[in-house]
Amino acid sequence: METPFELFKEDVSNNVGDSELQQKIASARKFFLQGFDDAVTQFSNLEMAKRRAAFARWKALENLDMYLIEFEANFIKAGGKIIWAQDADEAASEIIGIINRSGETNIVKSKSLTAEEIHLDEALKTNNKEWTETDLGQYILQLAEDKPTHMVMPAIHKSKKEVQQLFNQKFNTKTKDDAEELSAQAAKIVRTKYQKPGIGITGANFIIADQGMIAITENEGNVMLAAARPRIHIAIAGIDKVIPTLNDLHVLWPLLATFGTGQKITSYNSLIKGPRKSGETDGPEEMYLVLVDNGRSKVIAEELQRNVLTCIKCGACLYSDPVYSVIGARPYRSAWMGPPGNVVIPAIKGMKTHAFYNHLTTLSAADSEWCPVNINFNKLILDHRKKAVDQQTTPATEKFFYFLWKKAMLKRDIINWKSLKAGSFFMNTIFTKSTMGLRQMPPPAKETFNELWKKRTGR
Repeated sequence: METPFELFKEDVSNNVGDSELQQKIASARKFFLQGFDDAVTQFSNLEMAKRRAAFARWKALENLDMYLIEFEANFIKAGGKIIWAQDADEAASEIIGIINRSGETNIVKSKSLTAEEIHLDEALKTNNKEWTETDLGQYILQLAEDKPTHMVMPAIHKSKKEVQQLFNQKFNTKTKDDAEELSAQAAKIVRTKYQKPGIGITGANFIIADQGMIAITENEGNVMLAAARPRIHIAIAGIDKVIPTLNDLHVLWPLLATFGTGQKITSYNSLIKGPRKSGETDGPEEMYLVLVDNGRSKVIAEELQRNVLTCIKCGACLYSDPVYSVIGARPYRSAWMGPPGNVVIPAIKGMKTHAFYNHLTTLSAADSEWCPVNINFNKLILDHRKKAVDQQTTPATEKFFYFLWKKAMLKRDIINWKSLKAGSFFMNTIFTKSTMGLRQMPPPAKETFNELWKKRTGR
């Protein structure tokens, strides 16, 4: 059986030379920035808005037990049912159990990163459940049996031509290479599934403690239909999604829209509080919320690392991450990808097997600059690297190298030691041996900068 690192190397080797994938990610970034420049003008003081959002998310995590209990009490009071899931398998099993007990066979599902995280699609297949994705991007991926490439726009790696060919192949049609026509065809098919849906499965952008509500933001209207039309609504959320009060949305929703899709506000924003009440005409008869831990408690237990769970999954940091822009999402093999993935994956799955994700960064800090809740990814990554050393998951040769490097950096005479030529030695023996074996290091200059400076200045 291949190790996580071996699987990672295979995925990276396949993607690093995929210029089409990289071009599609670059095009998505360009499209996002065009909208962002206009959307960000709604903030008179962007940094203040980011600080307020960061505080609301930090406050929730620092008092998570209190806010989760408050949310549970208010949600149950409104008629909803809470299921606590310790890990991915338990979460998926509980959802399958609800479906089995209901006797319903028509299942509609909207885009949810938490559903991806718990491998819900695989669980539905294993249990012979048929379902329809209602988000256009996710529907394309369902037909192609593919995985998301981005947190917000899952199918950015698919071109119009590829979607056209996929639709014509699956539906035996002759749809043109036109975005509106392709969208209309997908909508026509998906709309029939809303007529008598028995089960609707959605995610939740936030869960609101003081109201017992879930908050959903979207652009297609499919999530609201998946929540309101079926007899049973099953929502899925990580325990980190809780926010203290309804008032916190006044800054979180605009930031999520601006940094997620480059909009001032998304098209549809919904608040759902339990199943349909007496006298109401819309909404499900039953509503469940599956609250997923799946390793989050491990992250929350770390005073510094827990800050990564303030992430609102906007995906803006992905566009500024040089590593993600080259390798895409596949090598992460997780709903967590890019800078958040570099922190969360080793924390949840263990440093011994997944510490290499700590090195998927240039430490440029551009990802932190683009974070609407001010997550300092560099600080978290460097702390992770220290833990890898402390926990002895770092190879002895690497630790010995950094011991020598530190000694050399503290004493200029060692770097200038002619008989060793320390700089050239380290460059040739250490840095040319990249993780993937793909790095081409140019030969070091004959003279060091220090030597050239002395020649020019005499000092």
